[in-house]
Amino acid sequence: MRLSERWLGTPGKSPYAFRPIGQPYAGFVQGSVRLFYSLSKSQRFQLYGLKNEKVDTNLIEVYPGAAWPAISGHRLQNKKLLAGRQSRYELLMRMGIKFSPEYTIEVPPTHDQLDAAIAAYVAYLFTIGRTMECGQNPFADERLGVLREGLIIQPVHI
Repeated sequence: MRLSERWLGTPGKSPYAFRPIGQPYAGFVQGSVRLFYSLSKSQRFQLYGLKNEKVDTNLIEVYPGAAWPAISGHRLQNKKLLAGRQSRYELLMRMGIKFSPEYTIEVPPTHDQLDAAIAAYVAYLFTIGRTMECGQNPFADERLGVLREGLIIQPVHI
């Protein structure tokens, strides 16, 4: 698995030999690795840590499971529980993030929507220098058409 995944304890692992589709996270991992590779090859993005002199738009990877406790200062309840979604929603609201009026503390966004919101917030923190890099710079495996290793951007405690 990648150094960044070991460091942050991610549930999905990116081994050099992909697991067969059908095993836990196999499709997600393969899809993610191939997506990052194709985006980096598009010449529209610079995958952070993989220098591309032709573009200056950084593409970063964020792991919400590690970002939440870094930002909150403690471990939150399971994101699939209502209380876990509520605590994440409240945290984002306190940080000034606004949601559609359809969402309330009683009916917060889904855990996937909340993870997307925290990932966007980490991207903002990245632009103002309030993050750290976890892992090793990526490199292309041209033979297989994938990227190996890669940095996960993690917020510093605020």
